[in-house]
Amino acid sequence: MADTAAAEPKSGIANLFDLAQRKSREGRAQLYEDIWNLFETEGETLTGSERKLMTDILRRLSHDVEMSVRKRLAIRLNEMTDAPMELAAMLANDQIEVAYPILMDNRALRDADLIEVVRHRTLQHQLATAMRSNISEAVAGALVETGNEDVVEALLENDTAQISDALLEHLVAESQRVDRYQKPLLRRPDLPKALAKRMFAWVSAALRQYIVDNYTFDASELDDTMLNAMRDAVQETTGEVEVTDPSQRLVEKLHAAGQLNAAFSVKALRQGEVSLFEYSLARIAGMRPELMRRMIYEPGGEALAIVCRALDFDRQIFLTIYELTRVARGMLARQIANDRVRLQQFYDGMTPDDAIAVVRRWRQDPEYLAALNQLGAKG
Repeated sequence: MADTAAAEPKSGIANLFDLAQRKSREGRAQLYEDIWNLFETEGETLTGSERKLMTDILRRLSHDVEMSVRKRLAIRLNEMTDAPMELAAMLANDQIEVAYPILMDNRALRDADLIEVVRHRTLQHQLATAMRSNISEAVAGALVETGNEDVVEALLENDTAQISDALLEHLVAESQRVDRYQKPLLRRPDLPKALAKRMFAWVSAALRQYIVDNYTFDASELDDTMLNAMRDAVQETTGEVEVTDPSQRLVEKLHAAGQLNAAFSVKALRQGEVSLFEYSLARIAGMRPELMRRMIYEPGGEALAIVCRALDFDRQIFLTIYELTRVARGMLARQIANDRVRLQQFYDGMTPDDAIAVVRRWRQDPEYLAALNQLGAKG
């Protein structure tokens, strides 16, 4: 009787224990695959403690099993309609060659599993997670928390990723500093119009045109945006350069202290500090100094009038600036007097909205004369 019992084939569990006692690499690889097979064939009947024990064994054995075996099993797991979540989570934390298909496609992974991978695995794991379809707001938040620009850019390029409005707002603010976020942000179908409008103040001319072409704004909305940008002294992000000019350094310090205003610009001009005046007016208007100089010294004076009107300067401040800049350039007093009458009429006949609209066009295209002529044609 005992002999008959000994001759009976061993159960699946008994075979696993036998394999576990073997020291050879082949034995451990066989055990690894047999546990997988048991998950596949009897997974629904296993108790929670049995599943946990088997997953722990697999995890311990994974270092002794060739990657080709683990990759093959990862592909098998992806083909299962009801893949065990324990196995999916284990393989998602394996080397990226094994984890990649799981992170990209396996639906058994929970948000908690994905967040764990993002926080504790490699950059490659983070990138694969960022490219996964339909990731949740929680997972998107964990990806942004990594602070890695490659990961954030991959997330933004993933149109199916769910990103909260609060997180989008944070990334829009970051796009002032990180240019590479701008295009994928603007191309996201879920970017609120208000955030796209906010970006108008600092993106490149090409992306500004993209905003105009793909978001529905009326002219007054964009004009208000540009006025706020100027008043907040938001400089165009066409490339930051080190400030070496002493006048420009002083202007930046005054701006940071909240002490930069029209009165300071006029005072600098009266004292003959022309460079200081130019930098200060450029900073107040949020324009590059080179473009502002073109506005100031445009021969007819209309460009300077438009800038001052857009900034809501008092008419007398504008006229004072015009006269002082022309005196500095050696213009005759008679000519200045004649221009004063003409420019006063021009200034009074122009609305702030008209001025802001033209300034907006200048920001897109420094060839401002076409916009200036268009304003003159309006009468």
